[in-house]
Formats: sequence, structure tokens, C-alpha cells
Amino acid sequence: MAAKNKISFDKTEICVLDESGKRPMIFNLTYDKIPSIQFDHATMPVMGIFKKPTDRIMIQVRNREQPIFLYRLKEEQYFDEYITGLRKFAKENKITLHDYLAEKK
Repeated sequence: MAAKNKISFDKTEICVLDESGKRPMIFNLTYDKIPSIQFDHATMPVMGIFKKPTDRIMIQVRNREQPIFLYRLKEEQYFDEYITGLRKFAKENKITLHDYLAEKK
């Protein structure tokens, strides 16, 4: 199954497709609804009990218990674009960014 672009960027808003639940949901998130974004190394659940190491994006959303997760293994060619776009978005809109992937280079 080919990956599709799940984040679109505007100056003060991002649109994110979250496919982690039973039904896909689209979130239109203005900068004030995002307290923090984190890039890190994690394990992604694969077929129930198995897990694979991968890079992860975690977007915290105000008034939502679960953050939105995007994994490099699932997002294929778009993952680096997400990282670049979210770094710029966080900087321009003064969103807290925890970037543990930048330390790797």
C-alpha cells in the first residue's frame, strides 16, 4: 500500500490525516491548538504483538487525550517533508519542538 501525504501546511494552520483509530479523522489545527511537537526514535506496533524500531512524529493537540503519531515506516517518502515542514511551522508559530532526531546527525 503506497503512502499518501497526510499533512498539509498553511502559515498558521496544519491539516493532519490521522489513521490510527478505527476510522480516519482529519484535524484542522491552528497553531494555538498545538502545545508541542516531538520527533524521536520509537517502536511501531506491527501485527499486534510485534514492534519495529522507527522514527516518530508526535503532535500534541489541546483538549485531545491521545497525541497524533506518524511513523517513518508507514509514511515512506513523505516523512522527511513532514519533519522539515513541522520544524518551520513550529519555529514560525512559537510551538515547543522537542527534536531528538536532529541529534542523530
